[in-house]
Order: sequence, then C-alpha cells, then structure tokens
Amino acid sequence: MSPAKNKKTSIFSMLNIGANAHYSAVAFLLGLVVVFFIFLHYRNPIKLLAKDAVENFGYPALFLLCWAADVIIQPIPADVIVFGTAFGGANIWVTSLIAGFSSGFGGATGYYIGRSFGPWRFRRIFGPKMLRMGRDLFRDHGALAIFVAGVTPVPYSAVCWIGGIYKMSLTKVILASWISRTLRYFVVAWLANLV
Repeated sequence: MSPAKNKKTSIFSMLNIGANAHYSAVAFLLGLVVVFFIFLHYRNPIKLLAKDAVENFGYPALFLLCWAADVIIQPIPADVIVFGTAFGGANIWVTSLIAGFSSGFGGATGYYIGRSFGPWRFRRIFGPKMLRMGRDLFRDHGALAIFVAGVTPVPYSAVCWIGGIYKMSLTKVILASWISRTLRYFVVAWLANLV
C-alpha cells in the first residue's frame, strides 16, 4: 500500500470517528429532551413516588445509595438519587450535605480499591506510557483532578480509583471529594426543589 493511500485512509477513518462522535452527541441531546418531556408528563406520579420513598427510607437510604453509586463504576450517577430525594420534599441543605459526605466516603472506598488494584494491572491493560502519564498527572494535580471529576460529568469513581493506584494522599482525596460533591449535590437538590 502506498504512503499516500495509507494517509488518505487514516484521514477518512478519523473523519468517520468525528462523525460518529457528532451523531452520539446529537442522540444524547435528543435523549435528554425526550426524558425531560416524559418527566413533565408524569411529574405528579413521580413526585408522589419520590415523597413516599423519602418518608419510608429517608436519609440513611440516601447515604447508602450515594456511597454505592460512587464506589462502583456504573452508568447511573448519584445525582439521580439526590434529585429524587430533594424532589420528594427533603431539605436541600441536609440532602446535599449527607450526599456529599457519603460521596466522600465512596471516593475513599474507591481509592482503597484502586490501591489494592495496583499499577501493574493498569500497566498490563494500558501500557507503561499511560502509566507514567497518569502518575505524573496525579502527582502534580491530584486534588484538582478529583475536584474536577467531582463537579463535572467526568467519571468520579474511576478518578478516585486512579488516585488510589498512584497512591495520592487520602486526605486530599477525601477533602476534594467532600467539597466538590457537596457543591454539585446542592445544585442538583436546588434544581429538584425548583421543579
């Protein structure tokens, strides 16, 4: 295969990846719009269900579910639980503080999972170059990485696991988690209270 043809093929494959990412973003936004309209249509039954759940299970369930959601890398974020709790009539301040505290413990648990996982398995899966890049990032900006993951859609539990793999300071993990997740959950609870 000639170098020019190989270059052309790689450019087309890169354009195809860009097109797939574009379609994925459009599908995600359309999915959000559909979920929003379904929520508007079924708002009252959902509110009754959320209120019943808050009255029956309360803050201990919020703590356990948020902790579990932030320990395990999974697609349903703890925001859904916080939103439902606040939507069900719970106090937004108490909800955000309990969820933030629980999330900090979830991050610490993920940290210990990553620490026991160790860098050798990471190296085996991703290679030594990625291992060095991740180590340097967490050594220089570890607390910032945890904070950014705590307030953005970046997978928070995965970042805490990586912090454990690179033996970041546990105190920094917990503090960055508590601050960032409490802020995020306050915004989520406040939005649920507005709806």
